[in-house]
Amino acid sequence: MYRLKLIAILLFSCLMSYGQEDIVFSPQWTPQAQFVGYYVAEAKGFYKDMGLNVQIVHPSASNPCINRLKSGSSQIITLQLPTAMHYIDQGIPLKNVLQVLQNNSQMIVSHKPLKSIHDLDGKKVGTWYVGFSELAYAMARQQKVEWEWVPFIQHVNLYVSKAVDATMAQSYNEFFQLKLAGQRFQDSQLIYLADIGCNIPEDGIYVTADYYKAHPHTVDKFVRASRQGWEWAASHPEEALDIVMDVVRKNGVKTNRPAQRWMLKQILELTNDHKTGKRTYRLEPEAVNLVNQLMGETGYLNRTITYKEITEP
Repeated sequence: MYRLKLIAILLFSCLMSYGQEDIVFSPQWTPQAQFVGYYVAEAKGFYKDMGLNVQIVHPSASNPCINRLKSGSSQIITLQLPTAMHYIDQGIPLKNVLQVLQNNSQMIVSHKPLKSIHDLDGKKVGTWYVGFSELAYAMARQQKVEWEWVPFIQHVNLYVSKAVDATMAQSYNEFFQLKLAGQRFQDSQLIYLADIGCNIPEDGIYVTADYYKAHPHTVDKFVRASRQGWEWAASHPEEALDIVMDVVRKNGVKTNRPAQRWMLKQILELTNDHKTGKRTYRLEPEAVNLVNQLMGETGYLNRTITYKEITEP
């Protein structure tokens, strides 16, 4: 009887796995609460319920996820909108299939109080080595400020050691790291890009045009399950945080629960449309137009990327 039960269980497992579609998904950064919706979708079985076997593979801090997409190692990735449009301009046909973050979190953190962004003219400013800086570069050129950009990979040592006069930071990540490092700030030391006309949405889900055309149902299933993961995380933040902490522990990431709780709170706020306060998961034409205007006028895009080009198969 036991042997029959064991055989039945094995057969059931085989039937459940038969027909599962394999997907390698790569978020744009190392494991953290920024990607909570995908961790939840995997942990709660939302991907499996859609018939997907999703493997979440993070890139290294010095090797962007676009390289995995170009090599075929990953089929789906996340990118910030300006970064995605920059790659499309370079000839990589990307498609946005879900826009998760609706607002911008990038900020300039200065050692000294600032009356305006021009107080940093001629100064050294830290920025990310691996990417995410397209918006900052275009903004600086638009504002006609000359900065010496100093790249960093992941940490805030440049700022703490005063090797730079200011640094770019994400409000949910590096800014909190600076606080943990004992830095104290006045409002006059902080400039949010969203407050100076650059509230451009950040993380969205991207695939290549060829993959989208060849696997439309697979993409749709991944999108629906991911959206379900984000909704569950927003409704169960502490349980979602448990899932995040399990992921970072398994990946050997040095962090702590307070830091990830801060990030989770900030990230979930960024998913809300700033006008309606609701999560739409939609890339709006106005956002694409704003990137075209800002990056086109400053020479960081060689042509206009149309809304149809970035969203339709």
